[in-house]
This record gives sequence, structure tokens and C-alpha cells, in this order.
Amino acid sequence: MGNRILLWGILLLAALAFAVGVWKRMWPDVEMGRRLAENNCGVCHDLNDAHRNRKGPFLWAVVDRPAGAIADFTYSAAFLASVKAKPFVWDEANLERFITDPSSFIPMTRMAQRDAGHPLAFEGIDSAANRRDVIAYLKTLK
Repeated sequence: MGNRILLWGILLLAALAFAVGVWKRMWPDVEMGRRLAENNCGVCHDLNDAHRNRKGPFLWAVVDRPAGAIADFTYSAAFLASVKAKPFVWDEANLERFITDPSSFIPMTRMAQRDAGHPLAFEGIDSAANRRDVIAYLKTLK
């Protein structure tokens, strides 16, 4: 009888731990998003309010900014052609699509091309939770 109660207690704790883990991942984790952005984006993009362009345009205040709006950055021809053909804003939905797979969102974009002299090409973030965290962090850059 005592072993049975112990087993049920362990199973209940395991189920509770699982439920808390799932519950926690339902909401964005801004701190995780910061770390992911620094590791995935910060290599080429400035994430600070200094507004410095690096290999890529700065990402400060990127959320809800029109695509291609940084006047002193030299965007790739593919990016400019895409924006000219169909202008868009970097809202959450477009950031989600881009972070998922940049080359399908903007074909031939320079940052996703290894053969264009970009050895650190960004190929996207597979995890929906991680993408949500990155976008939540980018929304704080104001």
C-alpha cells in the first residue's frame, strides 16, 4: 500500500512538473529572446540604441518599422526588389515568417546566402517558441 501511494505521488509530481513547463512556454520569455537574438542576430546586427549599421541594419525599433527604411544601409538587390514589389512593415507576423525561413520570405536575401560571402548565413529558427521569444525581445528595443 505504501509503495502504491509513493508511486502515485511521484506520478502526480511528474505530471505537475510537465504541466508547469508547458504552461510556462505558452508565453514569451523575453530574457530567452535576448539571448537568442544576441546569438543569432547580434553577430551581424546592432541590438543597441546606438543605431549603428554593421553587416546588417540595426535592429533597434525594428518592430513596426517599414522594411528597407534605414537610409544609410546598403540593402541587397534581392531585398530591395522584394520591398519595391510588395512593401511591408516588420510587424510580428512578418518577423515570424522571416525568422522562420528568411530565404522563403525574401528569396536570395543576402543574409541567408552562404555563397554570397556571408559565412554566417542565417537559415532561420526552427522552434516556434524560440521565434516568439526573439520577437518579444525585439519589441522591447524602443
